[in-house]
Formats: sequence, C-alpha cells, structure tokens
Amino acid sequence: MGAACRDLPLPAGLGSMLTFGAEISLGNPLVLLWATRLRQQMPDHAVRAEVGDGAELQRKLQSGTLDAALVYQPEYAAGVHVEQIMEEKLIQIRSTQRAGSYVYVDWGPEFRRQHDSALPGYARSSLYFNLGPLALQYILQYGGSGYFRTRVVQSYLDSGVLERVEDASEFSYPVFLVHAESPGRQALEDAVRILHDIVREESDWSQRWDFLQS
Repeated sequence: MGAACRDLPLPAGLGSMLTFGAEISLGNPLVLLWATRLRQQMPDHAVRAEVGDGAELQRKLQSGTLDAALVYQPEYAAGVHVEQIMEEKLIQIRSTQRAGSYVYVDWGPEFRRQHDSALPGYARSSLYFNLGPLALQYILQYGGSGYFRTRVVQSYLDSGVLERVEDASEFSYPVFLVHAESPGRQALEDAVRILHDIVREESDWSQRWDFLQS
C-alpha cells in the first residue's frame, strides 16, 4: 500500500488507500460491487480499482502498487496469500430467439487449452470476443451460441431467452484472490471480508450490462 500511496496522493480528509485489480471479465460486476461496498463501509479510505491482464496485476501486487488482485491463474510466491473465492462453470448456451453461429468467448489460457482440445471444430470461430459481457450482448441481440459463466446467464435461461446446449462440455472456472500477507493490517482484512460477503450474497449477475442494449 505504501508505494501506491506515494504514487497517488490521497484526497483531503482521507487517511489511507485501498488498491485492487481484477482480470477484465471480472470487472462487472465484481469490481464494481467491491468498489461500491468499500466506499460505503470504509468511507475513511480512498479506493483505486483497475482491470487488466492477470500476470501484470500480480506483478503490481508483488511490487507493492496493488493491495489485492482477482485472477484466474494465481502465481504462488513467498509472502503472497492465495485463496479461491468462488468457482463457477462455463456452460454452452444459445439464443432461442435467433439462429446464429458459434461465438468464441476467450476466458483465458487454461480455458483455451481445454476448449480447443474438447471442441476442435470450434477452435477457429469466425467471431471472437475476449470480453464475456460483450459476447453475451451480441448473442442476445443477434443470436448464436457460446460459453458463459453460469450465474451470468441463469436468469436468461430461466426466462427462456437462452437455453443450454445439450450434451455440451462444461469447464470449471475458479476465481482466486491474491494479496500480500499482512498480519494485523485491519483495512485489508476488512476489504477481504467485504469481498466474501459480495460473493456469498450475489447469485444473479446477468442484468448488470443491460444498459448496453439501449
């Protein structure tokens, strides 16, 4: 936290700063919710949030410019605490409203390896997105199929707008929190507790990007 505070002067009246990052596809809603709750429950702290590549986020963590990071593939090192905070499945869905082709949604290196081995016929799709919410909005508006996180598509499945592709392979999708081991640092402990509360309480994230349809 010290390096981050030196680089970014604190606003007047605030005595400390919490800095965290997440991989891009976790930006909404996880980063949004975490930043919101931190400002609500820890108003004496400034909050700096960013999204980016997992490896780069973890380099910033080790250099001291981030307090914590949410990533899919954690790097284990001395002085770094790693914990899995949730695990979802990636399931293949398709639009029930419009026919369309397969959309390759890139959920990271491990997903690509498993996906391309299990589904070699889909490894070279004509349409590719590296951001899940954009791919989902495309399918909702123009049709097609692709892989998405279960809690993101559940309400669309319940409403019948989307349906699961029968007998399609599923893929595990764990999310890890990494942060420097800081015994006794109450602010970071409180921030981690707030994150756990969010993961436990939020079960339906599918409506978070509906503004993109307007």
